[in-house]
Amino acid sequence: MSARWRLAALGTVLAAGTVLLFALLLVALATAAGPQDQDDALDALATAAAAGFEPGGSASPAIVTDLGTSLDPAVVVTDRTGEVVYSQARIGGRPPRVPLSLVEDALARQVSKATVSLAGVEVRMVGRARPDGVAVAVQQTAYVAGQRRGLWGVVLLAAVFTALAGAVASWVVSGRALRPLRDLATTVGEVARTGDLGRRLDVPRRSDEVGRLAREFNAMMDRIADGRARLAAALEEQKRFVADASHELRTPLTTIRSNAGFLAERPDAEPSDRAEAVADVRAEADRMSRLVDDLLVLARTDAVPEPARRPVDLGTLAADVARVAGAACEVRVPPGAPAVVVLGDADLLRRAVGCVVDNAVLHGGGAPVLVTVARPDGPGGPGHWAVVTVRDHGPGFPPDAVGRVFERFYRADPARSGRGSGLGLSITSAVAGLHGGGVAAQNAPDGGAVVTLHLPAA
Repeated sequence: MSARWRLAALGTVLAAGTVLLFALLLVALATAAGPQDQDDALDALATAAAAGFEPGGSASPAIVTDLGTSLDPAVVVTDRTGEVVYSQARIGGRPPRVPLSLVEDALARQVSKATVSLAGVEVRMVGRARPDGVAVAVQQTAYVAGQRRGLWGVVLLAAVFTALAGAVASWVVSGRALRPLRDLATTVGEVARTGDLGRRLDVPRRSDEVGRLAREFNAMMDRIADGRARLAAALEEQKRFVADASHELRTPLTTIRSNAGFLAERPDAEPSDRAEAVADVRAEADRMSRLVDDLLVLARTDAVPEPARRPVDLGTLAADVARVAGAACEVRVPPGAPAVVVLGDADLLRRAVGCVVDNAVLHGGGAPVLVTVARPDGPGGPGHWAVVTVRDHGPGFPPDAVGRVFERFYRADPARSGRGSGLGLSITSAVAGLHGGGVAAQNAPDGGAVVTLHLPAA
């Protein structure tokens, strides 16, 4: 059973149940008050008859009520001995007999009531005393039962119509209320069949649960579409990365295989040739080692969502990197400035700065490389960022390569190509991003390349 059918059935049951409960209460009240209401009506009729009856009038009224078949009330007047002197009622063709006890009780107490069986018919009598007798109002007790049956009929009919109206109203209302859910189910089904993540729900203007559901669904689809796009981009990047890595590894492997084959097949080769082959094997092995090491660093930055957070003095770290790079590298720190400290992984940060410095030394044309460590005021507040700037005095980046130098395996050609693998600056970018910072590249106005590393200061 669909949700709409369940809601409609629930609405019908609630409507019919409410009416039936009201009917039960109404019938219970009517049942309790019915005999009393009959007595009150008969008493009023008997009182009017006692006051308005004139002795000596006609004993044969124009309208006669048959108590055996009619539920209408009638008036019977007796003398003080209980003898009927006037009667609007007949039963079995004769005036009804009024019990002497009722007459005597009415004369003594002014009013008397009794239920009497006459010719198999149960009637209710209420008598009122007169100066010369008693005026008695009489009516079948079945009158009350008839009223009760009529009330039940009306109530049941009302319950049926109420249930039908409730069913129609519940069906219409539930259909309108569930329309967004049907649209949601239809949209989800179409997305599942077609894979189109661009489908969205129409968001109603009202801010109820249905509107919230539509907005949350659309937001979820936006996140799924964005995640799918990012996943597709990551997979494409991974394919390109694997292809580039394979290409980079193929060259040293080919060289090593060729030289190893030469050494194995030519044991009588000249010592100088054999030494050259061994040197080539060693150089290509070192190149492969550096490439694999770079790949491991990139894999580490991709796999670790949060680096170690320990204080790192960037001035000291840059001095260590410069010392390893040699005399062609100079480190400058603003005089009198406090230590520039960041929170991060010291090994990764050293690798990031070292890659920029190595790249500058490699392509700087032999000119000194300047490394500046500072903590300038920034938009985040005084000293919010720690900045490491590396500048060389080489040919600089080609204009069309500035935006791509941080791509993996990208090497600007021809000015900045060489023995590198094209992973150095991409490692710097990955480490900076892992620490919540960034890196930028540009050409200096007076020549040379400038790479700036920004990291959140401690």
